[in-house]
Amino acid sequence: MRAVGQVLTTFLCAAYATGTIIQSYNPVPIYTESGYFSLQANGVRVPVHAFDGYAYAHFSFGDGPVTLNITSKQQTSISSFSISPTRLGLDKTAVISANSISVTLAKPEYLIIHSSGVEELILAADPLETNVPPSSGTGIFNVVSQYGADASGTKSSTTAFQNAIRAAGARGQGSIVYVPPGVYPVGNLVLPSDVSLYLAPSSSLRFTANSSEYTTDWKKTSQNLNGTEWIRTAPGSRNIKIFGRGTIDANGKYAQQTGKFIAHAVVPLNTTNFVFDGPVIRDGGSWTLVPTRSSYVTINHAKVFNRMNLGENDAVDVQESQHVVVKNTVAISLDDPFSTKTWDATTDIAVSYPGVPQPIYDVTFSNCLAWTHCYGFKVGQGTLQEQAKIRFEDSTVYDAAVGLGVHHKWGYATAEDIQFKNMAVEKLHGNNDGHQTWLAVFVQEGHPGEIGTISRVNVENVRVLTRGTTAALVQGVDGALVSNVELRDVWFQDLERVATTLAEMSITQTNFSSNVVVKG
Repeated sequence: MRAVGQVLTTFLCAAYATGTIIQSYNPVPIYTESGYFSLQANGVRVPVHAFDGYAYAHFSFGDGPVTLNITSKQQTSISSFSISPTRLGLDKTAVISANSISVTLAKPEYLIIHSSGVEELILAADPLETNVPPSSGTGIFNVVSQYGADASGTKSSTTAFQNAIRAAGARGQGSIVYVPPGVYPVGNLVLPSDVSLYLAPSSSLRFTANSSEYTTDWKKTSQNLNGTEWIRTAPGSRNIKIFGRGTIDANGKYAQQTGKFIAHAVVPLNTTNFVFDGPVIRDGGSWTLVPTRSSYVTINHAKVFNRMNLGENDAVDVQESQHVVVKNTVAISLDDPFSTKTWDATTDIAVSYPGVPQPIYDVTFSNCLAWTHCYGFKVGQGTLQEQAKIRFEDSTVYDAAVGLGVHHKWGYATAEDIQFKNMAVEKLHGNNDGHQTWLAVFVQEGHPGEIGTISRVNVENVRVLTRGTTAALVQGVDGALVSNVELRDVWFQDLERVATTLAEMSITQTNFSSNVVVKG
C-alpha cells in the first residue's frame, strides 16, 4: 500500500481532451448504492454498488484513455492506498486530492482499489460493446415486447423466457433471445444450439430459490442442500453464447440460508463452441460459472462477484472439459475463484450429468484477477479423472490464503503438465487447512487409499509480494509422488531479487517428491 507522500503531483488529466467514449449503466433498482464510494469516468457518473464487504462499479470505455476519479465518501483524507494488479503500476501514477484518488487507464482493466480504513472497491472497466443486437427484428426474440416478461421483478418471468428460448431454438441460425433492462425472476433456462442470450445493460436475471420452480439436479452433501443447474445448455448442443452487460444474480445468501435450495448459476453442460462474454454474475450460493463436460469453451470479460462470508461459492470451476479459455476475468469469492475439477459417475453433484466422466485437458486461465479466503488459482480438489495441460498465466492473486496450488485430494488419477507463468501473489491472509503460503503443490489422501500423482509442474516468472506464514509445499504421500517440478525466476519482495534455492522460496516440505529444481 502506497503512502500519500509518494504521489506524483505532475499528473495531468489529459483524457478529458480526447474522444473517449464512456458507457455508464443505470443501476438495477434492487441493488444498493455504495455508501463508501462515488466514481466518475472522464466526468461521467458511474454507479457504485454496495455488496458484501466490498463495492463494485461496472462501465465500458474505448477510443481513448479514461481518467477515473474515486471519492471515499466517509473519509476526509486518504493516508495510503493500493491498486491491484500492482504490475500495472497505477498506484505510482495516481494522484490524491483530499478524499479522492485520480488514476488514468490507457485501456480497459479490472482493478481492486483499497484505501486504508475502508472496504475495497472493484472497478470493472470493459471494452465498448461493439456487437449490441437490436431489440427487435429478424432473428431477435425479445422476452418483454414479444413474450410478455415482467421487467418490474414482481412476478416470475419463467414462461416468457422459456417461450422465447423455444422459439429461438426452432429458428436456430444464430437467433438471439433479447433481455431488456429490468429485473426478471426466472426458473431454469436451457439454451439450445445456435442460440444466443443477450443481457442488456441494467437487466438482471434473479434466482428465487423456490425449489418448486426448478429441477432438482443434485444434492450437495457438504452443504446438505439440494440444487439445480440454473442457466445451462442443452445436452449435445453447440454454438451457444451468453453476452451483454447485464447481471445474473444467483441470490446466494437467501438461497443458502432461507430458501435452502441453491444453484450453479451458469453451466455450459455437454456442449461445444460456447462463449460467455460480458455479464456480471453475483451472489453465488454454490459454484457459479461451471463449464462441465464441454469442449471449446471461451469465457471472456466475466465478472463474478460473490460474498466473502458464504461458503462453497467457487467462482469459475472448470469440470471435465477440454480446450477451455478463461480470460480477462475478475472473480471474488470466499471459496476458490479459479479451479479445475474432475469426478466420477457417483459424485453427488455429477450423478445427473449427461455422458460419462471425462478428463480435463487444455485449459488456460489468462489475465485474471482473484480475491478469496482460499486458493487464488488451483488445480483440484477433485482428480478422479486425469487433469493435464492446464495453464495459469498473466494473472494476479490480490489476496488469498494460498496463492497458487495443485491440491490433489479426492481422486486417484494423475494431474500433470501444469504451468503457472507470469503470475503475481500480492497478499495472503488467514489459512486454508492450516496453510498460508504462496505455493502449495501436494497430495492429500481424501478417502482411504484414494491418492494420485502430480507431475510436470512449471512455475515461471512469478512475483511474490507476500510469501505467507507457513512453508510452501511440494509434497506427495507414500505411493503418490510429486515429481518433475521446475521453478524459474520467482521474485520475492522481501529478498528484492529472484530466489535461487528452495529454502529461499520457503519450500521446506518436500517429502515424497523427486526432481524438484530451481533454474534461472
